[in-house]
Amino acid sequence: MTIAMVATWTAFTLVVGLVGGTAEGAKKKIRKTPEPTPVPRPADPYRVTIPTADGVALAASWRPVDGNPKAPGVLLIHDFSRERREWEPFAEELHGLGFATLSFDLRAHGESTKKAGATIAISPRLLRDPAGFPSDVAAAAAWLRTKSPKTAAVGLSVGGYLALLASSRGQVDAVVALSVNEPRVAPLAGGAPVTPRGALLLACIQDPGRADSAKKLLAASAEPRRMLLFPGGSHNLAVLREHPEAKTATLAWLAERLGVPPPPAPAASTPPATVPK
Repeated sequence: MTIAMVATWTAFTLVVGLVGGTAEGAKKKIRKTPEPTPVPRPADPYRVTIPTADGVALAASWRPVDGNPKAPGVLLIHDFSRERREWEPFAEELHGLGFATLSFDLRAHGESTKKAGATIAISPRLLRDPAGFPSDVAAAAAWLRTKSPKTAAVGLSVGGYLALLASSRGQVDAVVALSVNEPRVAPLAGGAPVTPRGALLLACIQDPGRADSAKKLLAASAEPRRMLLFPGGSHNLAVLREHPEAKTATLAWLAERLGVPPPPAPAASTPPATVPK
């Protein structure tokens, strides 16, 4: 074989290798990403499914009060990127005080991931969609109303705003909203005014934006209304854990609004920073 033939063969081999490598790289690029492995969850003996008007199957946990089919009901609404199961300890506590509870997963959260058979992906866009989360709350509140003559909603952050929105629309009789960041979630109202009634607003002063949001939402609320601000930066359920007076106020507010005897007051602790009417 001549030197020229060797050079030609070498060049041909290089070209074939490059083409083959490119083709192989293309195959790798178009390879489908495997589906994430579902997080295993323990069985839920209280599990029910609630359909929304637009076809989402909401996973929910319904805890009725044995012997009292007319017990007042509390709707528990979680925060964005959370799920209903974080409510379990508080739901059990409410149940022990005579309240029935309904906690549920908002669309694209927990086990509420199907709409007309298709998977719903979690996205920040849901925080701006007045036809999304508010539709979930409307469906859950309507379902609860068929079980309990008087109802309230307790919500965390995004869930707190959704609870206030439900009160404003007459879907519940009272509301407790914790750690709401109103500017972030105001688009959920679709431009309509939010004027809740029977609202208790809880926030911590050093939780960014929450105290200002509570003051703004209190001003927009109708009587009866109340706001409590606490020192520190506790957020969501941590407000109830770290400030016993916040939990006492929450339970007393629900009892007063829904007609259940109030729980006994705990030992005295540091008073909240602000206790408006």
